[in-house]
Amino acid sequence: MVDVDNHEALLNSPLLKNKVCRSRLVTKDGRCVLRQIGIPHPYRSAYRYMTDACLPLIFILSLQCIAGVFMQTMLSGIVVAKLLRPKKRKQEMRFSQVAVIGPMNDTDRRPALMVRLADIQNNLCIAEPHVRLYMATSITNKKGERELTDFQDMNVGYDAGWDRVLLLWPIIIKHLIDDQSPLFAMTPDSIQNADFELIMTVEGIVEATGMTFQARTSFLPDEILWGYRFRSMVLLNEKIGRYEIHYKLFDEIEAVDGISLKTMEVEEDEEYDSSRNISGFI
Repeated sequence: MVDVDNHEALLNSPLLKNKVCRSRLVTKDGRCVLRQIGIPHPYRSAYRYMTDACLPLIFILSLQCIAGVFMQTMLSGIVVAKLLRPKKRKQEMRFSQVAVIGPMNDTDRRPALMVRLADIQNNLCIAEPHVRLYMATSITNKKGERELTDFQDMNVGYDAGWDRVLLLWPIIIKHLIDDQSPLFAMTPDSIQNADFELIMTVEGIVEATGMTFQARTSFLPDEILWGYRFRSMVLLNEKIGRYEIHYKLFDEIEAVDGISLKTMEVEEDEEYDSSRNISGFI
Protein backbone atom coordinates (compact mmCIF):
# COMPACT_ATOMS: atom_id res chain seq x y z
CA MET A 1 0.00 0.00 0.00
CA VAL A 2 1.47 3.38 -1.06
CA ASP A 3 0.44 6.54 0.85
CA VAL A 4 -0.03 9.64 -1.28
CA ASP A 5 0.45 12.93 0.54
CA ASN A 6 -1.40 15.10 -1.89
CA HIS A 7 -4.73 13.34 -2.31
CA GLU A 8 -6.21 16.07 -4.46
CA ALA A 9 -3.34 15.96 -6.94
CA LEU A 10 -3.73 12.21 -7.30
CA LEU A 11 -7.47 12.29 -7.77
CA ASN A 12 -7.28 15.17 -10.27
CA SER A 13 -4.44 13.69 -12.34
CA PRO A 14 -5.21 13.14 -16.06
CA LEU A 15 -4.45 9.44 -15.74
CA LEU A 16 -6.97 8.81 -12.99
CA LYS A 17 -9.67 10.99 -14.46
CA ASN A 18 -10.12 8.28 -17.03
CA LYS A 19 -11.98 5.86 -14.77
CA VAL A 20 -11.65 3.11 -17.32
CA CYS A 21 -7.95 2.76 -16.40
CA ARG A 22 -8.65 1.47 -12.93
CA SER A 23 -11.27 -0.25 -10.87
CA ARG A 24 -11.43 0.88 -7.23
CA LEU A 25 -7.71 1.71 -7.46
CA VAL A 26 -8.00 4.78 -5.21
CA THR A 27 -9.83 4.49 -1.91
CA LYS A 28 -12.00 7.17 -0.35
CA ASP A 29 -9.21 8.44 1.89
CA GLY A 30 -6.91 9.00 -1.10
CA ARG A 31 -4.70 5.90 -0.85
CA CYS A 32 -3.53 4.05 -3.92
CA VAL A 33 -3.83 0.29 -3.40
CA LEU A 34 -1.81 -2.23 -5.39
CA ARG A 35 -0.87 -5.48 -3.70
CA GLN A 36 2.40 -7.20 -4.53
CA ILE A 37 3.40 -10.23 -2.47
CA GLY A 38 6.49 -12.37 -3.00
CA ILE A 39 6.84 -11.79 -6.75
CA PRO A 40 7.66 -8.71 -8.85
CA HIS A 41 4.43 -8.98 -10.82
CA PRO A 42 1.37 -7.14 -9.51
CA TYR A 43 -1.75 -9.22 -9.64
CA ARG A 44 -5.45 -8.72 -9.09
CA SER A 45 -6.45 -8.48 -5.44
CA ALA A 46 -10.16 -8.49 -4.63
CA TYR A 47 -11.68 -5.91 -6.95
CA ARG A 48 -8.94 -3.24 -6.95
CA TYR A 49 -6.93 -3.65 -10.14
CA MET A 50 -5.90 -1.95 -13.36
CA THR A 51 -8.03 -2.60 -16.40
CA ASP A 52 -6.78 -3.37 -19.88
CA ALA A 53 -8.19 -0.21 -21.43
CA CYS A 54 -5.26 2.09 -20.63
CA LEU A 55 -2.11 1.69 -22.73
CA PRO A 56 0.27 3.69 -20.46
CA LEU A 57 -0.51 1.47 -17.49
CA ILE A 58 -0.11 -1.67 -19.58
CA PHE A 59 3.27 -0.40 -20.82
CA ILE A 60 4.45 0.40 -17.29
CA LEU A 61 3.25 -2.98 -16.03
CA SER A 62 5.10 -4.75 -18.86
CA LEU A 63 8.32 -2.91 -18.04
CA GLN A 64 7.97 -3.88 -14.40
CA CYS A 65 7.48 -7.54 -15.31
CA ILE A 66 10.50 -7.56 -17.63
CA ALA A 67 12.68 -5.80 -15.05
CA GLY A 68 11.53 -8.24 -12.36
CA VAL A 69 12.37 -11.30 -14.46
CA PHE A 70 15.76 -9.81 -15.36
CA MET A 71 16.63 -9.13 -11.72
CA GLN A 72 15.50 -12.60 -10.66
CA THR A 73 17.64 -14.17 -13.38
CA MET A 74 20.69 -12.16 -12.35
CA LEU A 75 20.20 -13.03 -8.69
CA SER A 76 19.80 -16.73 -9.48
CA GLY A 77 22.95 -16.69 -11.62
CA ILE A 78 24.95 -15.01 -8.86
CA VAL A 79 23.78 -17.53 -6.26
CA VAL A 80 24.51 -20.52 -8.51
CA ALA A 81 27.95 -19.19 -9.47
CA LYS A 82 28.75 -18.63 -5.80
CA LEU A 83 27.73 -22.16 -4.87
CA LEU A 84 29.66 -23.74 -7.74
CA ARG A 85 32.99 -22.09 -6.91
CA PRO A 86 35.48 -24.95 -6.43
CA LYS A 87 36.73 -23.80 -3.04
CA LYS A 88 36.17 -27.11 -1.31
CA ARG A 89 37.56 -29.09 -4.24
CA LYS A 90 41.05 -27.70 -3.85
CA GLN A 91 40.92 -28.47 -0.14
CA GLU A 92 40.62 -32.14 -1.07
CA MET A 93 44.06 -32.07 -2.69
CA ARG A 94 46.58 -33.38 -0.19
CA PHE A 95 50.30 -32.63 -0.28
CA SER A 96 52.99 -34.26 1.83
CA GLN A 97 54.18 -32.29 4.82
CA VAL A 98 57.80 -32.45 3.66
CA ALA A 99 59.74 -32.84 0.44
CA VAL A 100 62.56 -35.37 0.25
CA ILE A 101 65.71 -35.78 -1.82
CA GLY A 102 66.62 -39.33 -2.69
CA PRO A 103 67.18 -41.68 -5.62
CA MET A 104 64.57 -41.78 -8.39
CA ASN A 105 63.86 -45.46 -7.70
CA ASP A 106 65.63 -48.71 -6.87
CA THR A 107 67.13 -49.06 -10.35
CA ASP A 108 67.74 -45.38 -11.14
CA ARG A 109 70.02 -43.89 -8.49
CA ARG A 110 69.97 -40.36 -9.84
CA PRO A 111 68.93 -37.89 -7.11
CA ALA A 112 65.54 -36.26 -7.31
CA LEU A 113 63.38 -33.95 -5.27
CA MET A 114 60.10 -35.72 -4.47
CA VAL A 115 56.72 -34.57 -3.18
CA ARG A 116 53.73 -36.83 -2.59
CA LEU A 117 50.35 -35.74 -3.95
CA ALA A 118 46.88 -37.27 -3.60
CA ASP A 119 43.25 -36.49 -4.35
CA ILE A 120 41.21 -37.72 -1.39
CA GLN A 121 37.87 -37.31 -3.22
CA ASN A 122 36.56 -40.75 -4.12
CA ASN A 123 33.48 -39.91 -6.18
CA LEU A 124 34.55 -37.31 -8.74
CA CYS A 125 37.89 -37.29 -10.51
CA ILE A 126 39.77 -34.24 -11.74
CA ALA A 127 40.01 -33.79 -15.49
CA GLU A 128 43.38 -32.93 -17.04
CA PRO A 129 45.34 -32.25 -13.84
CA HIS A 130 48.86 -30.92 -14.30
CA VAL A 131 51.59 -30.00 -11.85
CA ARG A 132 54.13 -27.17 -11.79
CA LEU A 133 57.04 -26.54 -9.44
CA TYR A 134 58.82 -23.22 -8.91
CA MET A 135 61.71 -21.94 -6.83
CA ALA A 136 61.54 -18.41 -5.45
CA THR A 137 64.80 -17.03 -4.02
CA SER A 138 65.25 -13.83 -2.04
CA ILE A 139 67.93 -11.79 -0.32
CA THR A 140 68.01 -9.27 2.50
CA ASN A 141 69.20 -5.83 1.39
CA LYS A 142 71.13 -3.27 3.40
CA LYS A 143 67.92 -1.81 4.80
CA GLY A 144 66.95 -5.17 6.23
CA GLU A 145 64.16 -5.66 3.72
CA ARG A 146 63.73 -8.98 1.94
CA GLU A 147 63.65 -8.76 -1.84
CA LEU A 148 62.60 -11.42 -4.34
CA THR A 149 65.57 -11.88 -6.67
CA ASP A 150 64.73 -14.88 -8.84
CA PHE A 151 61.82 -17.10 -9.81
CA GLN A 152 62.70 -20.34 -11.62
CA ASP A 153 60.54 -23.02 -13.17
CA MET A 154 61.68 -26.47 -12.03
CA ASN A 155 61.19 -29.33 -14.45
CA VAL A 156 58.77 -32.01 -13.23
CA GLY A 157 58.59 -33.68 -16.61
CA TYR A 158 56.60 -31.14 -18.61
CA ASP A 159 58.96 -31.55 -21.58
CA ALA A 160 57.91 -35.21 -21.80
CA GLY A 161 54.31 -34.80 -20.64
CA TRP A 162 54.84 -36.24 -17.16
CA ASP A 163 53.51 -33.06 -15.55
CA ARG A 164 50.00 -34.19 -16.62
CA VAL A 165 49.22 -36.72 -13.95
CA LEU A 166 46.46 -39.21 -13.16
CA LEU A 167 45.16 -38.76 -9.63
CA LEU A 168 43.22 -41.99 -9.26
CA TRP A 169 45.66 -42.91 -6.48
CA PRO A 170 48.47 -41.08 -4.63
CA ILE A 171 51.51 -40.29 -6.76
CA ILE A 172 54.98 -38.91 -6.18
CA ILE A 173 56.01 -35.85 -8.17
CA LYS A 174 59.72 -35.99 -8.99
CA HIS A 175 62.13 -33.28 -10.05
CA LEU A 176 65.34 -34.72 -11.45
CA ILE A 177 68.34 -32.88 -10.02
CA ASP A 178 70.62 -32.54 -13.05
CA ASP A 179 72.91 -29.77 -14.24
CA GLN A 180 69.84 -27.74 -15.28
CA SER A 181 68.28 -27.88 -11.83
CA PRO A 182 68.62 -24.96 -9.39
CA LEU A 183 69.38 -27.56 -6.70
CA PHE A 184 72.38 -28.90 -8.59
CA ALA A 185 75.68 -29.04 -6.63
CA MET A 186 73.93 -28.29 -3.33
CA THR A 187 74.74 -30.16 -0.14
CA PRO A 188 72.54 -30.85 2.90
CA ASP A 189 74.19 -27.96 4.74
CA SER A 190 73.92 -25.50 1.87
CA ILE A 191 70.23 -26.29 1.37
CA GLN A 192 69.46 -25.67 5.03
CA ASN A 193 71.33 -22.35 4.92
CA ALA A 194 69.83 -21.21 1.62
CA ASP A 195 67.08 -18.63 1.36
CA PHE A 196 64.46 -19.93 -1.04
CA GLU A 197 60.96 -21.40 -1.17
CA LEU A 198 59.61 -24.15 -3.38
CA ILE A 199 56.06 -23.55 -4.64
CA MET A 200 54.02 -26.39 -6.12
CA THR A 201 50.72 -25.87 -7.92
CA VAL A 202 48.13 -28.35 -9.16
CA GLU A 203 45.54 -27.23 -11.69
CA GLY A 204 42.62 -29.18 -13.05
CA ILE A 205 38.98 -29.13 -14.09
CA VAL A 206 36.18 -30.21 -11.77
CA GLU A 207 34.10 -32.80 -13.61
CA ALA A 208 30.81 -31.83 -11.99
CA THR A 209 30.95 -28.12 -12.90
CA GLY A 210 33.60 -27.81 -15.61
CA MET A 211 35.29 -25.04 -13.62
CA THR A 212 39.06 -24.74 -13.24
CA PHE A 213 40.66 -24.81 -9.80
CA GLN A 214 44.20 -24.51 -8.47
CA ALA A 215 45.68 -25.91 -5.27
CA ARG A 216 49.04 -24.72 -3.95
CA THR A 217 51.59 -25.58 -1.32
CA SER A 218 55.15 -24.55 -0.54
CA PHE A 219 58.27 -25.92 1.12
CA LEU A 220 60.99 -24.03 2.96
CA PRO A 221 64.58 -25.33 3.19
CA ASP A 222 63.97 -26.85 6.64
CA GLU A 223 61.07 -28.84 5.14
CA ILE A 224 63.33 -30.57 2.60
CA LEU A 225 64.85 -33.77 3.98
CA TRP A 226 68.06 -35.12 2.46
CA GLY A 227 68.57 -38.85 1.95
CA TYR A 228 64.98 -40.02 2.34
CA ARG A 229 62.16 -41.38 0.22
CA PHE A 230 58.46 -41.96 0.74
CA ARG A 231 57.20 -45.32 1.87
CA SER A 232 54.82 -47.18 -0.38
CA MET A 233 51.20 -46.66 0.65
CA VAL A 234 49.44 -48.67 -2.09
CA LEU A 235 49.63 -52.25 -0.78
CA LEU A 236 48.14 -55.50 -2.04
CA ASN A 237 45.51 -57.10 0.16
CA GLU A 238 45.97 -60.79 -0.57
CA LYS A 239 42.68 -61.74 1.10
CA ILE A 240 40.55 -59.85 -1.39
CA GLY A 241 43.09 -59.70 -4.20
CA ARG A 242 42.99 -55.91 -4.49
CA TYR A 243 45.28 -53.01 -3.83
CA GLU A 244 44.44 -50.79 -0.89
CA ILE A 245 45.53 -47.22 -0.21
CA HIS A 246 46.73 -46.65 3.36
CA TYR A 247 46.55 -42.91 3.95
CA LYS A 248 48.11 -43.33 7.37
CA LEU A 249 51.39 -43.86 5.48
CA PHE A 250 50.97 -40.71 3.40
CA ASP A 251 53.71 -38.73 5.18
CA GLU A 252 55.83 -41.73 6.19
CA ILE A 253 59.42 -41.65 4.92
CA GLU A 254 62.41 -43.96 5.17
CA ALA A 255 66.13 -43.33 4.99
CA VAL A 256 68.16 -44.32 1.93
CA ASP A 257 71.86 -44.45 1.17
CA GLY A 258 73.62 -41.11 1.10
CA ILE A 259 73.79 -39.26 -2.20
CA SER A 260 75.98 -36.43 -3.43
CA LEU A 261 74.93 -33.81 -5.93
CA LYS A 262 78.44 -32.50 -6.47
CA THR A 263 79.67 -35.62 -8.21
CA MET A 264 76.39 -36.44 -9.92
CA GLU A 265 76.64 -36.72 -13.68
CA VAL A 266 73.66 -37.14 -15.96
CA GLU A 267 74.05 -40.07 -18.29
CA GLU A 268 72.46 -39.78 -21.71
CA ASP A 269 72.14 -43.42 -22.70
CA GLU A 270 68.84 -45.27 -22.90
CA GLU A 271 69.17 -46.67 -19.40
CA TYR A 272 68.96 -43.20 -17.86
CA ASP A 273 66.82 -41.35 -20.34
CA SER A 274 65.76 -38.17 -18.56
CA SER A 275 62.39 -38.16 -20.30
CA ARG A 276 61.01 -41.30 -18.72
CA ASN A 277 58.97 -41.57 -15.56
CA ILE A 278 59.71 -38.22 -13.98
CA SER A 279 56.45 -38.53 -12.09
CA GLY A 280 56.06 -41.87 -10.38
CA PHE A 281 53.10 -43.77 -8.94
CA ILE A 282 53.43 -45.00 -5.37
